[in-house]
Order: sequence, then structure tokens, then C-alpha cells
Amino acid sequence: MPLGDLVTRLKTSLIPGLNGWAIAGAFFLSASAVAPVLAQAEGSERSDEVIALELNGAQTVSSACRATFVVRNGLSQTIDELGLEIVVFDEKGGVSDMTALNLGAMPAGKTRVLRFRVARRGCDGVSSLLINDVRTCKGAGLDPAGCLSRLKTSSRIEIGLGL
Repeated sequence: MPLGDLVTRLKTSLIPGLNGWAIAGAFFLSASAVAPVLAQAEGSERSDEVIALELNGAQTVSSACRATFVVRNGLSQTIDELGLEIVVFDEKGGVSDMTALNLGAMPAGKTRVLRFRVARRGCDGVSSLLINDVRTCKGAGLDPAGCLSRLKTSSRIEIGLGL
């Protein structure tokens, strides 16, 4: 029920002893129930602002796995520097490698394709990659924890990519 309808109903009710304080109390309780919904709606505008990281391909080159990533800065501000720590899992699920990736600067709305050597083994020995941490995220109002919370991963290949 809309809050205005609730107040009108309370004002016109025939409950004995209903006074202005009772109406104010009911209004406060209704408003406090609505506040979290409004806050969530305000936060949903920011939920569209993500840093999308897609594992697009992987190829064995000189006995090492080279991964191709598609990165999109969906934030409203430029990322001056973005660095990630990646953990590589082998075909049995064990940790086989850890590496740092420097994705560089990303203007707002920019999509970029980048390639990195992620493992010292062929790609057929890699089951998944994990974004272990955001090591660096610099820009106006940005920090590593905030960028990690906005990072969304996906994979187009058999090797998984997750957070």
C-alpha cells in the first residue's frame, strides 16, 4: 500500500483514541520499512557500472598458456591503472601458477583486448583461472576493494574464470 494511502486511512479511521502521535508512529514505521527498498533502488544505478573481464581464448605457445582477455571499463570514470593477481588451477584442481597482470589504463566505456602468459604449462593442463585480488586500481574515487566488488567475470572457453 502506498505510504500516502496509509496515512489517509489512519487519519480517517474510527479507532478510538487515535491521535496525531499514533499517526506519526505509523508513518515512521512505514517509512522505515520503505527506506531499505529506496536505498537498494539508488544503489542499482551503480550496479550497472562494472568492470567486465572475459576469458575469450587460450593458446599454448612455447609450452606456456597464453590467454586472451576482453576487458570493458563500464564505469563512469577512467581507470588510470588496473592490476590483477591471477591464480591458475591445473586439471586436477591444484594451484599450479600465480601471476600478476597489468591491464594498464582504461578510459570510461573503453573495451580492450589483451593477451598474457598465465601459466608455465600448456593450456590443456589448465582447468580454471581465479582473480585472487585486485592489486591496483587507480583513478578518481577508485580503490582496489571497490574495483574488486565491481569486477564481473565470464569465460567463452572451457577454462573457467572466476572471482
